[in-house]
Amino acid sequence: MPLEFCCYLLSALFFFFWIRQPQKVLLKKLGFSFLGLGFSLFLAELILNLLGLYRAPLSVFTLLANTAVGIFYFLVLKFKRWNVEKVAPVVASLAFLLTLLGSRVGIFQKVGVFVLLHVGTFLFTFTLLLFSAFFSLMRVWGERRLKEKNLNLPLGVPLNLWVKLERSFFFFGFIFLTLDLILNFVLLKAQAENVGFDSRIAATFFIWLYYWLLFHLERWGVTFFKKHFAVFNLLGTAFLVLSLIFTHHNF
Repeated sequence: MPLEFCCYLLSALFFFFWIRQPQKVLLKKLGFSFLGLGFSLFLAELILNLLGLYRAPLSVFTLLANTAVGIFYFLVLKFKRWNVEKVAPVVASLAFLLTLLGSRVGIFQKVGVFVLLHVGTFLFTFTLLLFSAFFSLMRVWGERRLKEKNLNLPLGVPLNLWVKLERSFFFFGFIFLTLDLILNFVLLKAQAENVGFDSRIAATFFIWLYYWLLFHLERWGVTFFKKHFAVFNLLGTAFLVLSLIFTHHNF
């Protein structure tokens, strides 16, 4: 665990120096090297846990951090023309902070395929929608700068890239939120037939309904929701965070 967040810290530092001096490619390579090393250490620890060869508790926040890194690597490799690598300083910093937080809180002792499937689905959903909200902020910031005739865009990323990332992550986040809701009901039925009200499932359902309305109203071209999409997207992320903090399963 200490090696993991040390790798992410070094990665974030190298990436930030690289953004300030883009011509120094070595900084970029070192950033990606340490980011990949941190992610590889996490995967090795997770596999050893599942095989029963290494009994170390995992944290929800550690899983969240590495889910973000995994999604980032997928985007970098799959969509090279999007120049997603410019978001690397943010991803590395987020991974470091969440991994550091995960060394103290959010820890669960029981590790297995069943538990990881349940936790992993929610965290993947949460990460996608969290990224979408962040990209919404960057898009709004970029639009404001352009209106002020300031061509110095956030992180030097073109505005159309922020829009693509915002909408793509929102779409796939909504898809996985739907899968998470279905999985919650399946797990409720399988684990505790006598359980009545479950606050986590109720919260997930209302959040899903919120995102369903936002998804369709924006797609149907309702002007108010298209204009203030970023605000509603951020509000949805706030609901997700509150759900994670204040609700729990009764099984």
